[in-house]
Amino acid sequence: MTAPDLPCIPPGTLLRLDSEDWYHPDEANCDVDRTVALIVAKVHTDSTSATSVSVWITGHAPECTWPTSEYHPPCIQLRVRCEALRRIVEGQR
Repeated sequence: MTAPDLPCIPPGTLLRLDSEDWYHPDEANCDVDRTVALIVAKVHTDSTSATSVSVWITGHAPECTWPTSEYHPPCIQLRVRCEALRRIVEGQR
């Protein structure tokens, strides 16, 4: 299954996600009840795990000082709900 058509979210975009907009399968090691800000490295719509409900997004924390270094992997990896991405990009926060 592939992700539905999503708005373009280019690398470098700052996303602010409410706690209901994202989740992580390893919730035992993740504070899931909080707002998260991340600078997008990649929206993984081409991944086999992309669905009509959510996609993986990798990125960096806004305070990261290495977001463009090829030697520094993304700080954050989250599943983000497609509905939330559409709402955020369309400005319907």
